[in-house]
Amino acid sequence: MDVSQLEPAERDPKKLRATAFKLVIFIVISGLVLNYAYRQYQARTHNSERPSLLTKITEPEVELLTADGKQRNLQDLKGEITLVITLPSTPQPESQPSIDALKEVMEAFKDSPKQPRILVFVLDGSNVAPEKMSGVLADFGAEPEVLRVAANEEGKSSLRSFLKAKMRFNITPTGKEAGFDYDTRLVLLDQHLHVRGWPGFSRGWDFEKVARYENDYAAALEVKAKEEVPLPPMRTPLLRKMLIDSINYLYANPDEKGQK
Repeated sequence: MDVSQLEPAERDPKKLRATAFKLVIFIVISGLVLNYAYRQYQARTHNSERPSLLTKITEPEVELLTADGKQRNLQDLKGEITLVITLPSTPQPESQPSIDALKEVMEAFKDSPKQPRILVFVLDGSNVAPEKMSGVLADFGAEPEVLRVAANEEGKSSLRSFLKAKMRFNITPTGKEAGFDYDTRLVLLDQHLHVRGWPGFSRGWDFEKVARYENDYAAALEVKAKEEVPLPPMRTPLLRKMLIDSINYLYANPDEKGQK
């Protein structure tokens, strides 16, 4: 094709402005429609006992080398209810709200015929010496009740690439001089490897954020009257109960695959 005779198209400023205006209107209307749909969804499901469906693990065929030196597949968790957490080998104080919630959950199911599994990604773990990870959450049991997987950049699956590309539940650490900046929220996986959240709400189990709400509330009470301080939007005891109730729901409805 001979393009030598082609001439540049004439640009009509009026048409360009009209197109831009239409795009802006389309974006605004789309945002309003999505917001309306989300509010309708919440109105339909706010009294539901069914934990909401947040996302699905897209590539379940993933090999994991655990702290006992054995190769396992993420498919091993299918049919199980699993709680996932990310920690360094020495848990830091900011992780404590999630660890405390995990303890309460496991205590609630200690005498049950079925108990949740725990999958912990160890930020400074090592696939070269996986036994060094065995002390992380040791109080919760040994392998395979607790699967400890190295999540450092030198490991078989780096935490960033593994979780961003495969599991996608918003745990994406970034390197820092003093270690890692990481998300310690608990993640609830159902029997179908679906990530589940609060019943009726598309939210994850962020106990650290709730603890910050409570701390801010307590600090405000020191300088203001109680009636002047708004209550936290969520409290730790209620969120723990919601998590336990959600796990009970999943055990009672093992074939349920999402929020209807």
